[in-house]
Amino acid sequence: PIRRVMQNHLRHDAGFTLLEILIACAIVGILAALAVPSFQLWIARQQLRQATTELAGNFTMARTAAMSRGSAITVMTAMTAGKATVTFGGNVFKPVTLSERVTNITAATVAFNPYGGRSGGAANTLIVVTPSVGNAYSVAVTPSGRVFWCAAAACP
Repeated sequence: PIRRVMQNHLRHDAGFTLLEILIACAIVGILAALAVPSFQLWIARQQLRQATTELAGNFTMARTAAMSRGSAITVMTAMTAGKATVTFGGNVFKPVTLSERVTNITAATVAFNPYGGRSGGAANTLIVVTPSVGNAYSVAVTPSGRVFWCAAAACP
């Protein structure tokens, strides 16, 4: 008889009570509410990083095209109708529109000579990419034509 009572007792104690499930759901809900703002900032940062690397890639592509074609290529950055755009002189490549998270970009014209160098000026050309949320990133083009980006408003 004691064994039968123990078996019945064990059969009824399996599983979770409604109160335990509600407490677990409440804890998960609170943790999710705390994580959402951080997640949104992370997404904005990733989109800015993607836009900045895309911009640097377009400059590098233009430099490579100038060297392979043996002719100068100009790259222009500007805000057009509220969107950050990159255009290429001579219709070498299609114009590029960066992420809508980019609210401002430095208006600049960078010309690459047939040797891959940047035409004009002894200092780096700096293009600042400003997001709707968070810190600005920038892309720099050295006089030798090297392109790099950094997660700050001014590259070293």
